[in-house]
Amino acid sequence: GLDTLYYIGDEVLRNPVPKEFDSTLVAWQKQEPDSVSYYQVYKDSTYTFPITNYQSSLIETRIAGNNGQVSEVRREGDFKFLYKLKVDENALNKRNVNPKPTEYVRKALDDQKMAKGKAIVYNSKPATDTLKKAKDFFQNEFADEKPDTTLNALLASLATPVKTSSLSRSRLFDYRKKFNADYILSGFTNNVLINKYQPYGFGNGPIQLNNGNDFNFTFRVGVNELFEDMKFVAGLRFGTNLTDKDIFFSFQNQRKRIDWGLTYYRSNVTNFYPLQFNNMLITNLYQFNAKYAINEVKSFRATVALRSDRGVLRPYDNATGLPNPNALAYPDTVSKFILTHFEYVHDNTLNPTQNIWNGLRYKVYLDINMPTVKTALNNGKPTMNFGFDGRYYRKIYRNFIWAGRVSADFSWGSQKLIYYLGGVDGWIGPKFNSQNAPAADQTYAFQTLAVNMRGYKQNIANGNNAFVINSEFRLPVFSTLIDKPINNAFLRNFQLVQFLDLGTAWNGKYNGIKRPGDVFTDPNSSVLVRVDAGGLGPFAGGYGFGARSTLLGYFLKFDAAWPMKGLFVGKPMYYFALGFDF
Repeated sequence: GLDTLYYIGDEVLRNPVPKEFDSTLVAWQKQEPDSVSYYQVYKDSTYTFPITNYQSSLIETRIAGNNGQVSEVRREGDFKFLYKLKVDENALNKRNVNPKPTEYVRKALDDQKMAKGKAIVYNSKPATDTLKKAKDFFQNEFADEKPDTTLNALLASLATPVKTSSLSRSRLFDYRKKFNADYILSGFTNNVLINKYQPYGFGNGPIQLNNGNDFNFTFRVGVNELFEDMKFVAGLRFGTNLTDKDIFFSFQNQRKRIDWGLTYYRSNVTNFYPLQFNNMLITNLYQFNAKYAINEVKSFRATVALRSDRGVLRPYDNATGLPNPNALAYPDTVSKFILTHFEYVHDNTLNPTQNIWNGLRYKVYLDINMPTVKTALNNGKPTMNFGFDGRYYRKIYRNFIWAGRVSADFSWGSQKLIYYLGGVDGWIGPKFNSQNAPAADQTYAFQTLAVNMRGYKQNIANGNNAFVINSEFRLPVFSTLIDKPINNAFLRNFQLVQFLDLGTAWNGKYNGIKRPGDVFTDPNSSVLVRVDAGGLGPFAGGYGFGARSTLLGYFLKFDAAWPMKGLFVGKPMYYFALGFDF
């Protein structure tokens, strides 16, 4: 046969297909090849040429000619990889003996040319010198005279030596951890800092899951390692009375597949219990948390903690406002629990703007709280709680979304958890229905809120079980209707909201669900009267409208809610809150 070789720029094509030939001409901006040569092939001709051109080292290769397979062992860094490949018939037919040099080889050739003073880019086609030298013009019987090399040696001695680059003198150093400030926050907040459970307050309210203040001065700082796989966070928060304080320290290690961390939290609340004497509740929490990520959206999480709650009486009479040393006769009350929390989390949401989400997220969790000391109330048995919280965000138009949420909690054991239904997250100045007392035949270890349930005060119902459904339409007015960027944060995040809340709470087993009822005192007979709250089926219901936006760096919300029917028909409740909704 006959092999055809085309020389195009630095490329040498042997028996190319038309597509490869045309693309090479286009790449070199040529109309035709620089030159063409032919090579005759005989039956006994043998070719030896490469069929691979990897960036990494090829350690070993074996071929099974009958099966047309090739095995390769390649080294990439500290690892060796074994590949099983098919023989490339196109490479065999083209018999390409001029593969392109890799980036490393190209750089090595350029450095070699620079060291020798040669041009880096030149025509790879050998230039044929057809001109005869002047001294060879006449034929004579004498041998050619040797050239004088003295001048060349002198010029070489005067030549400037090639400078070595700084990279050639570089060395590898062991990495040392470097930390810098991630954020520093200061201002007001009333969100739940670490734990949403409080010691049982014997049916008294309002319930504030922070340190008992509507506004709290807060200072928080976070420090990150350079690769953001180790974090330190510390915070201090104190109420407007300058007495109630929260403090916490947290370390999070995210270097491996399993993330883990340590947290210490301390809180003190004045007059938490409705007693004659001034009192203080001091809470200490020592917590270990771990997280195992299954993939980008699913994870298992676990928390183990030791919690102690100490109640201290002060020698001060709240009724008279005078010192009373009789309080010193009562010892401190201390309760200690080992808390364990396990949850499965699925979070596939995106947050395009403030309080606007897209996607689905939910979690299923189990709490096991074991008292460290056996008493007559707990019998040394644990408190159990099982819960579910699912949220779905549906995009309607641009940033206009519908948000739905379903949340349920079921508690059992010798000392249960009590859930108070009513109100909203982050409520400033909450109202509490103190006449709807918890069941007298139940004992509780901790208390918390079942929210959002707008249209009612806190404690429209209570019990060891709770179920809440929320629906909201969220419309960021200006950012949805205006195509241009909005620099003002108040206008950019301003939202109108239409919501519907359904919820219930009850005592007993999980299947004993019933509609909540509001309890009030009849002004004519001074007798407690219970009226069923309006709603759908066994749920109390409320609906309304709201407005939310960012003001002075804080996300504020104002809601006006009406109960569906019942005692407060025509009497809306207004909620002013600081923070985010679900």
